[in-house]
Amino acid sequence: MKNKNIDTAVILAAGKGERISNTDGFVAKPLIKIFDVSLIERSIKNLINNLNIKNIYIVTGFNHNEINDHLVKLKNKLSLNVEVVFAKDWEKGNGASFLAILDKIKHEQFYLLMADHLFNDEFYKAILKYKINDKSYLIISRTLSSLNDFNDATKVKVVEDKISDIGKSIKDSNGFDAGFFILSSDEFNNVNKLSARTKLSLTEVIQELVKQKKLYFIEVSEDGWFDIDTNQDLLNAKNYLLNNSNSKINDGSISKNINRPISKWITSKITDYPLTPNQISIVVFFVSMLSGLIISMEGYFFLLLGALLAQLSSILDGCDGEIARLKLLKSKFGGWFDQVLDRYSDLFIFTGLTFHTYFIHETLTVFFIGFIAVGGKIISSYTAYVYDSVASTRDSIRIGRDLIIFIILIGAVLNIPYITLVVLAFIMNADVCKRLWILKDKLDY
Repeated sequence: MKNKNIDTAVILAAGKGERISNTDGFVAKPLIKIFDVSLIERSIKNLINNLNIKNIYIVTGFNHNEINDHLVKLKNKLSLNVEVVFAKDWEKGNGASFLAILDKIKHEQFYLLMADHLFNDEFYKAILKYKINDKSYLIISRTLSSLNDFNDATKVKVVEDKISDIGKSIKDSNGFDAGFFILSSDEFNNVNKLSARTKLSLTEVIQELVKQKKLYFIEVSEDGWFDIDTNQDLLNAKNYLLNNSNSKINDGSISKNINRPISKWITSKITDYPLTPNQISIVVFFVSMLSGLIISMEGYFFLLLGALLAQLSSILDGCDGEIARLKLLKSKFGGWFDQVLDRYSDLFIFTGLTFHTYFIHETLTVFFIGFIAVGGKIISSYTAYVYDSVASTRDSIRIGRDLIIFIILIGAVLNIPYITLVVLAFIMNADVCKRLWILKDKLDY
């Protein structure tokens, strides 16, 4: 798909942000931090991580020096290819700021976005899925989320595959400007005449494309983007990011309905602390290990206490990923590290349940069933790497770690450890057999 070849992006970060400038510690709007990450850093990292951008231009104006110093530190820390461009006419509006960058990116197709907009992962995925050619596009949503202000939103009118009108007060609008463009610089050869205006918005510049019927659109969900203009928006931005931090495609029903709401609340309370996702993964591992040791002891009290700790570990297991997404600390190693610790955690919990059951029934059959359960869990985790990428969408009920731990908790509450162990042994291996059956005609090897 051609959009993968777009390696340049422009971020407009020149405005004063007058409606938010009374915020405590305000220096410049792009430097406002949410969950310890500045708006400009969040924009940069998301462009690199989601769209594989190589070259980024930041257009500054108000408090240029402070923003530039912040970006210099980011460049040194992250080895970024970022160039700062000062728009001397930035006070005229974001249209004038946009004109200041055009000479830098001649004969290129590039992404254009605002530093005060937030976008979720699904937003970027929608862009990557779209077959983009050399045309110019505006990303729109057909409806507006409750977090965005209708009166302040830029409306668009769409006719067939093009934008026919754009503005905040147009009539018969049927969409909303999401603040993200894919533009071809060659299509702006005649817009420099607009620089003579005393005020110039980006919408007025883009209208030149609309008049020539050269602006197409890509549609995204209303929840894919959020515009920050006021202090209330700042508060809403935290909720917006939190709600998107727990989006995990392979979450099971227990995780979605029980674990995630709790883990999200816990995450909201610990985000201000300098905790890394890997540190949280290690804490979760030790909680799991402790739960397995306690479950292995004789007596209903220890069975129930250990199961409750296992359920706590299952809930906390979502926090590392949520923190990683909120603070943009996601890494392939971190995800893999978490999966490795989860497998060790499963081993401790299953083994603890097996020993507890043996102390009650004192038969070697218990160890045989425990061995089958542990083996099924390990093989299930192994098959998930392929299965989830090919056919997991067919699952109405996912046999994931969240469901397994919850079954152990229910079994502990009912004080039926033997039956629980048998059930785990059966469903884990049955799930493996189901996956083998489904994939038998879907893989080439």
